[in-house]
Amino acid sequence: MRTCVVTLVAGLATFSVGCTDNGSSAVDRGDHVWKAQTDALEKARQVEQVLHSTARKRDERLEQSQ
Repeated sequence: MRTCVVTLVAGLATFSVGCTDNGSSAVDRGDHVWKAQTDALEKARQVEQVLHSTARKRDERLEQSQ
């Protein structure tokens, strides 16, 4: 029984230390596990906006020429 209590206390202590906020989070700095993927998604969104804008301008020119 004592072993279970010691293990539980040690686990809770480890968990509480691991979950503390030290003020310099990697996410706050913009660094995280999926940074490359989120950067690629952002770039894709920008390209999508350019493509939509270009298509809209093309459609407007086609309407004006008819």
